[in-house]
Amino acid sequence: MLESKWGLRFVALILALLMFLSVNNVFGSLFSENALKNSNQIIEDVPVDTVYDSKELYLSGAPKTVDVKVSGPQSTILRAEKLLNFKVELDLKNKSVGQYKQNFKVKGLSDDLKYEVIPKRANVSLQEKVSKKYPIEAEINQSRIASGYELIGETVNPSQVTITGGQDELNKIAYVKATLDDTKQLSEDTTEKAGISVLDSNLNKLDVQIRPDTVNVKIKVQKSSKKVRLNPVTKGSISKDVNINDIQLNKSEVKVYGPRNVLDGIDSIDVPVDVSKVEENTTKTVDLKLPNGIDDAEFKNVEAKINASKN
Repeated sequence: MLESKWGLRFVALILALLMFLSVNNVFGSLFSENALKNSNQIIEDVPVDTVYDSKELYLSGAPKTVDVKVSGPQSTILRAEKLLNFKVELDLKNKSVGQYKQNFKVKGLSDDLKYEVIPKRANVSLQEKVSKKYPIEAEINQSRIASGYELIGETVNPSQVTITGGQDELNKIAYVKATLDDTKQLSEDTTEKAGISVLDSNLNKLDVQIRPDTVNVKIKVQKSSKKVRLNPVTKGSISKDVNINDIQLNKSEVKVYGPRNVLDGIDSIDVPVDVSKVEENTTKTVDLKLPNGIDDAEFKNVEAKINASKN
């Protein structure tokens, strides 16, 4: 009975202690200790809001995003990182044409946090806004043209884009190219969407606005071909009392197809005509034997008219 009584007293003591700790939020303080602990964190790729007279001026050199290093209570940092409930601003609203080194400002960040923008400032240029139309040149990598085919032309639609920027930037424009990102081999006509790149003479991209910023490029390809002479030659032994006076083919040349480097090495194709059993004027159908590396020809055979006479 005594042991039972002391057991009940011990249980009652534990319950009382737990109630005391709970009422005084001891557990809450312990669990929130880490949340209140100061720490540092870099929030990456925070968008930059630029403020300037965008109707009359063109801004170049301003980054699209920056990193922000914040320090303070960990829970507040995590909330700012998750909600991104602040902004980074580059304020140039009272600036006219010129070059500036302007510090970034952070707005909307909790007062419990200290911050540092990386980088701290931007080197920017404000110029009078100018817009001008430029023709587009399609840039098609020759490695995309399938073996045995060649590029015969391309059409860009629309053929011009409007480029807006400062006059200094527009003066540097050397190339306006439609750049194709696809890598598949081309063996037939196709149309692809392409982005626009505006480059200076050293192929550096220029900080300008492009409208539209994509175009359609129609690419035309065809099989590589070449016309070559057909050269009749005799084969086989003729009778001693027969003379072959002449051989005329009904086609003097043929268009053949294949890789350009193979075609460039061919000027004519021999057509062997068997005369071993010829004793008089005869017409024969002769199959063309294509050189190595040639894929095809516009026709497969020719007629050979053999002029023969007896001694």
